[in-house]
Amino acid sequence: MRVAFVGLGNMGRGMATNLVRAGIPTTVTDVRADVVEELVQLGATGADGAAVAAAEADVVCVAVFDEAQVREVLLGNAGAQGVVDTARPGCVVAIHSTVSPGFVREMAEVAGSRGVRLVDVAMTGGGDAAAAAGDLTFMVGGAVDAVADVRPVLQAMARDVTHLGEVSAGVSAKIISNYLAAGTVALVREALAISRAAGLGEDVLRVVEDGRVGASWVSNNWGRIRQQEIEYTTGRAGMVAMWAKDLQLARSLAAETGVAAPLAGFIVDEIVPDLGEHGLTG
Repeated sequence: MRVAFVGLGNMGRGMATNLVRAGIPTTVTDVRADVVEELVQLGATGADGAAVAAAEADVVCVAVFDEAQVREVLLGNAGAQGVVDTARPGCVVAIHSTVSPGFVREMAEVAGSRGVRLVDVAMTGGGDAAAAAGDLTFMVGGAVDAVADVRPVLQAMARDVTHLGEVSAGVSAKIISNYLAAGTVALVREALAISRAAGLGEDVLRVVEDGRVGASWVSNNWGRIRQQEIEYTTGRAGMVAMWAKDLQLARSLAAETGVAAPLAGFIVDEIVPDLGEHGLTG
C-alpha cells in the first residue's frame, strides 16, 4: 500500500514521519521544500504537488490548514489538477484538517463522482508532540469499507482509531472536542490574568493541579501550550488563527444544528479580537 501525504505542517510532519518509520511507502508534498527534503532523507519520496503525489497512491492523507486549502488540494486551482483528477479509482482520501461537516460531505460527493472514496479523520491527543510520538487519537467518519481499507495506515500514526459513523462524523466530534479545549484555554488565560493581578503570578497552576477541583488538561499543560505557541510553524499569529477558526466552526455547527451557543459567540466576538496582540498564553 502506497500513501501520499499532503501538508507537512505542525501535525503532518510528525504523522508522515511515522508512516515512513513504519515502512509504509510514502510520497510527501508541501509548499516548503526543506521539510519535504527532511522526509526524503528519512526514506519518503518527494513530489511536486498534491496531484502528482496522489497519482500512484492507494491512500491520500491531507493535513492542510482550512477549507480553501483542502478544496485546492482536492479539486485543483487555476487550471491545475487536484487529487481527485489523478487518483486511481478506489483510492481513499483521508481529510485530517479541521473543517466543517458540510464541507466534508460536499467533497465526499465530488470525490465519489470520480470513483474516489473520502473519509474524515479528525485528530486529537496533544498537538505536534503527540503527532511526532504517534500518540494521536483519530475520530473517523466514512463508509465501513473505506475506513477498513485505510485503518492500517491510520494505526501507524495513532494509538487509537475510532470509527464514529458516516462521512463528517469525525470532524463533528473534533469540532466539539476543540470547542471544549478552546473554551478552557479562554478560562485559564483569564484566571491567570486575575492571578497575576492578585500578586500570585502563575503559581496558582501548581496548586490547581491534576486531580484537584479546577484542574484540566489545559491548566496542567499550560507550559506546553505556551511552548507550542512559540514554536508553531506560522508563529503565534498562526496558532491564534487556528484557535479562532476552531471556535468559529463550533459556533457554525451549533447554528446548523439549531443549538443556542452563547458562550461560543461571546468568545469569538469578545475574546478573539484581543488575541492578536497578546496570543493565547499571553
